[in-house]
Amino acid sequence: MTTIASSSTAERASTTKQFLLFRQGNSLFAVELEAVREVLSLKEQPIAPVPNTLPFLLGLTNLRGEILAVADFGNFTGISPVDTYHHQSRILVVEAPDPRDVRLSTMRMGLAVSGVEGVLPLYPDRIVSAIDVSPELVPFLKGLYNCEGRLLMIVDVEAIAHSERW
Repeated sequence: MTTIASSSTAERASTTKQFLLFRQGNSLFAVELEAVREVLSLKEQPIAPVPNTLPFLLGLTNLRGEILAVADFGNFTGISPVDTYHHQSRILVVEAPDPRDVRLSTMRMGLAVSGVEGVLPLYPDRIVSAIDVSPELVPFLKGLYNCEGRLLMIVDVEAIAHSERW
């Protein structure tokens, strides 16, 4: 009987995925950890503004020789903008497959967020539809997740990377 309990526990553990939990304004979001390459301090990472760009684009940053566009996640998705001077604000360096250019396997960009909470294992099969969310935010979500009474919005990095807004 112990063997059966152990195998069912192992099965449940294998169906979870790791997600990075972050805050934007008063909301909690999660993104698949495999899409996140690193987390930087927004206050310490120099960002060069680019004239005549959309308001959500904070600018460009040089990350060890690679130039990345950095977007304000809150402004991009129509919720509260990030406080670029707050000590807890972070840049999530994320990657998404790039189907438009076969020479490049991925698109990499920075998303400025209000703060990072940590990493959680979540069950992807428990993500439900995001119909009760603002219309500006819905296209960039995979769905909603109830995590011990806290509502998490699961971010779709590919949808952000391939958005017409860029």
